[in-house]
Order: sequence, then C-alpha cells, then structure tokens
Amino acid sequence: MKLMIPSAKNLNPECFKKSILFFLAFSSYTYSYAQSKPDSTKTSSKIEINGVLLDSVKKTALPYANILFLHKNTGIITNEKGQFSIKSTKLNENDTLSFQYIGYKTKKLTIRQLDSSAVVFLNEDINNLNEVFVFSGDIDAESVVEKVLENKEKNYKTRYVKNQTFIRNRSISDIDKIKFNFKKSTIPELTEEKIKMIEKKIPKHSVSFTDFLGNLYFSTSKVDSLKIKVDPVKQVSLKDKNLADTDQLESFFEKLMTDVDKNEYWKIKSGILGSKIEMESDLDKSERDSLKRINEGKYKTKYFRNSLRYLFRYSSFEDKDDWDFLYHTNRYEYTLVGGTEVNGEDVYIIDFVPKKSGKFEGRVFITLKTFALIRADYKYATGKTGTSINLFGVGFENNIFSGSISFEKKFDSYQLKYCSKKQGSKININRNLSLIKKRKRFLLDKKINEVKVKFIFSVSEEYSSEILVLDQKPISKKQFDDFKEKEYIKMIYVDQFDDHLWEGYSIIEPTKQMRAYKKQ
Repeated sequence: MKLMIPSAKNLNPECFKKSILFFLAFSSYTYSYAQSKPDSTKTSSKIEINGVLLDSVKKTALPYANILFLHKNTGIITNEKGQFSIKSTKLNENDTLSFQYIGYKTKKLTIRQLDSSAVVFLNEDINNLNEVFVFSGDIDAESVVEKVLENKEKNYKTRYVKNQTFIRNRSISDIDKIKFNFKKSTIPELTEEKIKMIEKKIPKHSVSFTDFLGNLYFSTSKVDSLKIKVDPVKQVSLKDKNLADTDQLESFFEKLMTDVDKNEYWKIKSGILGSKIEMESDLDKSERDSLKRINEGKYKTKYFRNSLRYLFRYSSFEDKDDWDFLYHTNRYEYTLVGGTEVNGEDVYIIDFVPKKSGKFEGRVFITLKTFALIRADYKYATGKTGTSINLFGVGFENNIFSGSISFEKKFDSYQLKYCSKKQGSKININRNLSLIKKRKRFLLDKKINEVKVKFIFSVSEEYSSEILVLDQKPISKKQFDDFKEKEYIKMIYVDQFDDHLWEGYSIIEPTKQMRAYKKQ
C-alpha cells in the first residue's frame, strides 16, 4: 500500500512557525528515573515519563490513542489533549512502548529512546484506494456512510458481557449574571434579606470531576428492564467547595416545599405560564434519604446506572441528533480521503462538512467489507450550533459539541473501546417569577402565600463524559442474573488529584486543568 505524501505547498512559513511554537510549548515535558538509592546498591527504580502524542505534520494532538507496554499485557490511553504519563516500578529502559492511533502508522519506542524527548510524533497512514483495490466505478463516499446504519444490527451485536470500565465525568458552570429584583413576599421564610442572601450564596463558578473504575454487566434480553449492573472498584470525586453552598440551598428549599398540609401545594409561575410543584412525587422519602448519604460519602447505585444508560445510548448510535451525519446524509458533503488498515481490515477514511442544514464536521473510519464505523471524531462546524431558542425572555443555545468514539472487533462483532462526548450550553433568563403556596378548594384554589421577583440570569455550562473499556469477557445469562448489585456506591472525596489514588490501574490521563485544580 502506498503512502500519500503531502505536497510541498503544505510546507509553508505558517507550518514552520507552528513547529517552533510546539517545540517551545512541550520542551517542559521531562523524562526522569526516580531511584531509591543513588549508588550501585539501589534496590528499585521508578520510571516517570510525562509526554504528548502529536501528528508529525500538523503538530496537532492525537487524543485517546493507545499506548501499549509490549509483553506486559497492559497499557494506557492519552487524554483529549494527547497527553500521557507513565509512572511505574515494573518497567525498565529496555521495555518497548507501542503508540497506536487509527489512521496513523504504529510507532514502537523503548524507554531508553524516550530519554531525549517525551514528545512522540506519528505519521498518517492514508493510502490511495484505487492503487490497492479494483472498483467497478467511482466510490460514492455518501453511499458508504449510509451503509453504516443499514448494517448496524449485524455489526454491533449486543451480548452478555462483563466489561472492566473506566469512566470520567466533568462539569463546569460559570454564572455570568444572577439577580433577584425583589417585588413582594408574604412568605416568612423568603424575606427580601433572605433572597439577597440566596443570591450571594449561589456559586458563580463551580467545577466537578468524577472518576469511576468498575465492572459493568450487560444483558441482551429484550424483556429485561435492567440492561446494566454495576460492580464498583473505586470512585473518586473532586468537587468545588462552593457546591457545599448549593447543597445548603437545596436543603432549605426542600424543607420549605415539603412543609405543607395535606391539601396544600406549591406552584411556580412566570407570566401566563405556571407549573405545580409536587415534592412528594418528584422526590420521595427514599430519594431524600439518598441525598443525605451523598454527604456521607455514598449514593445510590441506581442513579449512577441511569447516567450510564444515557452514555451508552450515545455509543449505540440511538440519538439521531448526535449522529445527524449518519441519519441525514443529504445535509453533508462527504469526501473519500483514502484508506488504511486497522487490525487486518481495510478501512475507508471519509471526511465530512455540513451543508446549510448540517451542523457537524469531522472524520469517520468505515470498514470496506462490513461497513462498520470503527472510529469517528467530529464537532460543531465553525458557525454552527445545536438547539437554539430565544422567546419570551428565555434564551437557550447548545453551543459546544464534540464527540469521539472507537470500536474494536471482538466475538464476531464490533465492541465499544472508548467514547467521549462534550457538550456546552448558554442559558439566559429575564422574566418575572412567582412562587405561590395554594390550598385546594372545590372551584378555585386559594392563594395562601406568594413571593414575586424579577429573575435575571445568565450561565455557561460545559459537561463531558469519557468511557474506556479496559477488558471485556463474555458471560452467561445465569452469571448476569446471579450478580447482585450493592445498593450504594462508596465515593472518595479529594481536594486535589493525586496519582497515588490510581496507582496500578489503567486510566485516562488527567488533563492539566484537572491536575491543577485544587479546592481553596
């Protein structure tokens, strides 16, 4: 197979400038041996490598790439910035690392070869398909993409499996503006002073990181309402101290909302729009008890399981909006860039950009024979957004989206290896707001108490999830049925990320932002 070499016109001054900038940016990455003794009587040594994996021409990061320790039956994966770190006492300078990324040539380096630099470059492995295969006519890239969903059931079979899985969730919230312009109140607990205090207590910036490692049991039964069972090994949470203020506010309003007589209820109203608040139905006693347990370092497994269903819905192509370029190919322009080989299979490499009604741009890797999508990397194209609403003083816009997913062939079908999904939104509210306590009557419910404010609010939110499947084993239906979940998952709360928490485990390399964050 012939490699397509970039033309000389790509070697412009801007490219040269990028090379210099990347050299300066990553020159701080170091390689060192931390030894227990400085002389020949040393009893052990620790390998420490901090580095980054880059495209050799574009100098761009290669996220979620595999780095395997050959003959050690283990490995790590780069983060969204292409960064990786290795800290081990079980490696020596003669051990070999294999850097693998779909669409790029695999590179093997010994620990010794990384002595001079921990910046590793991979070369693209894109070939001209017409030089390798004989086709009856021109290849229609759009038709190739359409066949992914046509062959979905055949290629992505559900099975009884046990997956050792690492999951990272991250959320960031920045409130640009929040203001309660007090109008009136007949609610003793919500005086003008109390409302001002609430306004100050609401955190303007909050950050949360949560890492999970455990075994996930999957069922394939159509009649089984519980498709996933969770067996946690460790869960670590790094949360902003400001979230404690949020917990206090939640407790305050929970107490207020539940302190009602049998025929009383609360209603929230804005203009002609109103909604009844049913606290007992929305949040029963067992759920309120579980919220208290969160502060004690554990929470209900079922809530975590429900969040997993959302993530695996994405990885199974069920969400048509997230996979718009698969479901509505007429909204996109597809270009066959070339081909490559992945684990013995020949693969199409196809780039896509949106037409007027599309919104994503990216690259997909689709197998020639089975039309399985084995990798996709995509995001909102420049100038494109998702759902956008601006009506009656309420504005909402999905302005951030990026997705990356990879499958590998196992058990005669393609199984999830990893996926990441990042979403962000902007919310603006400028409306009159009333909280009303009412008593039920035969014809017209009686108003008991009310608070009125002008609510002005603007917030930017970003949320991301990453899943890495470390190991996968087939199981029987009986094994699935016999496994019993624990009711609660234990949570380890920390003030700052610590590598020792995950020593001996394979995880996704933390970002610089995550490493730098510390509770104040």
